[in-house]
Amino acid sequence: MSKKVVVIGAGFAGLAAAASLAQKGHQVTILEKNSGPGGRARQYKEQGFTFDMGPSWYWMPDVFEEFFQRFGKSTADYYDLLRLDPSYIIYFGKDEEMEVPAKLEELYAMFESYEPGSSAKLKQFLDEAAYKYKVGMSEFVFKPSHSIMEFADPRILLSLFRLQMFSSISSAIRKLFKNEKLIQLLEFPVLFLGATPQKTPALYSLMNYADLALGTWYPQGGMHEIVKGMVSVAEEQGVEIRYNEEVQQIIVPNGHATQVVTSNGSYNVDAVVGGADYHHLEQAVLPPKLRNYSESYWQKRTMAPSSLLFLRRY
Repeated sequence: MSKKVVVIGAGFAGLAAAASLAQKGHQVTILEKNSGPGGRARQYKEQGFTFDMGPSWYWMPDVFEEFFQRFGKSTADYYDLLRLDPSYIIYFGKDEEMEVPAKLEELYAMFESYEPGSSAKLKQFLDEAAYKYKVGMSEFVFKPSHSIMEFADPRILLSLFRLQMFSSISSAIRKLFKNEKLIQLLEFPVLFLGATPQKTPALYSLMNYADLALGTWYPQGGMHEIVKGMVSVAEEQGVEIRYNEEVQQIIVPNGHATQVVTSNGSYNVDAVVGGADYHHLEQAVLPPKLRNYSESYWQKRTMAPSSLLFLRRY
């Protein structure tokens, strides 16, 4: 049966959720507080210049491709991808730069130049990371996580130790490599999770596989081209997107959402998908009786940005 669904936020998550729900026949409206789509990946224009507000590079191209293929499309229908070489440059200090090559053979040679014998260890490390990426993407990412029993699969349980769920990525890297610059290169991708390498399971070396093996890409025209493509897909499925409409309250009279109140009016709903920040959605939008945590709990949390980006002038 078709339902009226409101999705809060037109970021990556909101657009993907809305398009998927509309594809299944539901009547979907996205309510976005900003004047345009993208959330943290929105665009800013000033004095003839255009800036990406959030993401600055493109990893895991297979995930984006899988999304568009659900709707009979391809990323190439919406934007052109360029693989960067070098993938990126790491600045350790004045006159201390490390260009990370896109080609694996050149990467192995670079590792050897910093630490003799390290290329073989890098191959071992990336082989293990490839296994984690395959298992992580196929067995973890696309599960709805309604119950821990979803993961009670013998294949997953047998893989737990090989996935290195119980040791940190920092310790795993430091067992293989001694050169501090190489260690920093391998540890830095987990910063995008908002955590430190010392507190992140070694499972997340899968991000090193995404980085060093799958490569760093860039959509021509900027990261916002991805958002434009996702908006097109959503609208093709019948999704309506309303901008400058900040959600202020979700009415939940009997444990079931029936209405969404915004700065401009209200919407009767059968279901709501919250794509806004968890803290904001829970503390400012949901009624107090439905909140999982108190404001004092949130005030004790350390909100960690995944990274801080600087623009370098040439």
